Amino acid sequence: MYYRNQDIILNIFLCVVDMVLLWELREQLYGRIRKGRQFCALFAAFLIAILMLLPSRFENSMYVVPASWLLLPFYPKNLKKKLFFEIWLFSILFSCLMILNDFTNMLPKFSHWVMTYLLIVHVVIWLVLFFCLRWCRNISTDLPLSLWIIFLFIPIFSFASSGTLIVLLNGNAVPRPMKDLCHLVIQTTFLFIDLALLVFMRRFTVFFQRENERQLLKQQICFQEKHYKDMIESHEQIRRIRHDMKNHLNTIFLLYSKGSQEELLDYLHSASDLIGQTEQVISTGNPGFDAVLNMKLNEMKEKGIDCSPALSVPQNMALPFSDTVTILGNLLDNAIHAVLTTDGHTTPAGAEQSNLVNMNHPVITLSVTWQQGNLFLHVSNPCSAETVPQYGIGLRNVEETVKKYSGTMQTTVENGNYVTDIVLYLLSV
Repeated sequence: MYYRNQDIILNIFLCVVDMVLLWELREQLYGRIRKGRQFCALFAAFLIAILMLLPSRFENSMYVVPASWLLLPFYPKNLKKKLFFEIWLFSILFSCLMILNDFTNMLPKFSHWVMTYLLIVHVVIWLVLFFCLRWCRNISTDLPLSLWIIFLFIPIFSFASSGTLIVLLNGNAVPRPMKDLCHLVIQTTFLFIDLALLVFMRRFTVFFQRENERQLLKQQICFQEKHYKDMIESHEQIRRIRHDMKNHLNTIFLLYSKGSQEELLDYLHSASDLIGQTEQVISTGNPGFDAVLNMKLNEMKEKGIDCSPALSVPQNMALPFSDTVTILGNLLDNAIHAVLTTDGHTTPAGAEQSNLVNMNHPVITLSVTWQQGNLFLHVSNPCSAETVPQYGIGLRNVEETVKKYSGTMQTTVENGNYVTDIVLYLLSV
């Protein structure tokens, strides 16, 4: 019950503050609501109104957090992160409320105790939410599934044990002050377990980030080592050809002077084949970009796929190696996979012959152009799909990386070819 007329206004205000803090916390954790933002705000107000209209309104105001779960579908999809943080937050709040309840049971009561208790409850909720805002925003749940399940079961176990503890203590003849004290100690232990879980999650997140960076650096070194070896081999082949060029020219001149046209033609063919054996090594001056592209070009050559990229890339392009691998590597991996899985390796209906020599030697078109801080990527490959299929993990990663640079990504299927166009807004460094 409310003891004063303004108590209901105070209670509504407290619930609104709860909802605003929950909104801010979830946008920090899961991402900003982009679609239906106004409708979500109205729905949040509607939930508060329902809580205030139901019986026992002052007690219902403590259920703002569970009621706000109905707003979770409005946030970007991240099921693992939502599941972990919502269960953890509920377990933390439940422990805090139980500890507060134990304290108040041991304190003397007075006339306006209900609203005072309710005000303290909301302040505790705010402190927990502020703590979460400070400590949770940089925590990632992109952990191995087995480890994530272990972390998830800790708050579930804490909450289940808290409920079981209440039943056990109420079912024996221990005096009430002793029950409250025993429950306070055990519930405080559960609270510290949940808080320690957050610290562990932060440390594991940092550990996995560093491990990923270490693996990425190792991969970069391998890519660049292979790239430089290819360049050395290519330059060595070119050096040998230059060294032999004088002998080749003398032989050609001799055959021409004798009028041996057939022998001259055969010799020119053999010399042309020798030059053609020299592998082309891409060298734009951007080591990370060159390493990734050369690896993929070698893979295409081994699988009988033609690709002659058109490149205009500066040396000081501000695109980290990790993002180069994510964007360029995934795009070319998808293109290679699509070419190799095209049904029967036959020309798709309506495919343009300019993009296909024949399906025995399919062509992947790649162009990368730098212009005034903008990087344009165009990839086209034969495919059997008639419409753009749903993105797999690779293209979803590409899309997320493109968003980091406020870029755009468009995929279409045109005349039997899967076409991807990307624009990144970068700066030279």
